[in-house]
Amino acid sequence: MLTLRDGERLDFLQGLERGQVVAGLVSHIASFGVTFVELGGVEAQMNIPEVSWSPVDSPADVIREGQELPFTVLGVDMSRERVSLSLKDLTPDPLRELARTRLGDVVPGRVTKVMEWGAFVEVQEGIVGLVPHDDLAGSELRPGDEVDVEIAAINVHLRQVRLGLSTRPAR
Repeated sequence: MLTLRDGERLDFLQGLERGQVVAGLVSHIASFGVTFVELGGVEAQMNIPEVSWSPVDSPADVIREGQELPFTVLGVDMSRERVSLSLKDLTPDPLRELARTRLGDVVPGRVTKVMEWGAFVEVQEGIVGLVPHDDLAGSELRPGDEVDVEIAAINVHLRQVRLGLSTRPAR
């Protein structure tokens, strides 16, 4: 690994800006979910939520050490000389796409969890919404059940999807 001298390092860091796309080499995936990326002599970091729009247990589920990839610079902390990166920022947000194309539609889903306040239903890979308890109308749902649900509301900022059980078939 090439390490930049102090002045070169500072110049490199000052040349980075939020939103810039950079090529980096995945140098290490730590067991605590942080990925270290080599950026031509500077080591940057990517936290697990920035790996993918879908939940992942480990960055290793999506990327591997030694892989060269494009990343988006999320920020540069000059006082700590730390660069934060994102991989998911370069891919379309499936929740925004769902909001744009399927809001109000009835879609098939699979129950992933049932709690006292409602049932969580996966309507698309990585997108789980909630059917509130009041909307279950006495339905006895269990994890793994296939159901048709209406996409009632989506909040892209809070990353929440509100669903309702449907008597209409999914399309």
